Amino acid sequence: MYHHPLEGGIDAVIEWFKGSALRPFLAKLDAHEQPAFLDRYREGLRASYTVLDGDVVLLPFPRVFIVATR
Repeated sequence: MYHHPLEGGIDAVIEWFKGSALRPFLAKLDAHEQPAFLDRYREGLRASYTVLDGDVVLLPFPRVFIVATR
């Protein structure tokens, strides 16, 4: 597991997932419902992520690193 450092705190995590995992959820909400949904999502993230010095969050991200030698 790779821990990707995101600058910008919890909001950076939200922005990261807005382009992928949150898209289907946000698509079902109108413009007035989306901010309330994101506020509740933000509160859930605060319970799960620690914000480090410099407003950095370490986002666990599955990566496969391959080293090939000959």
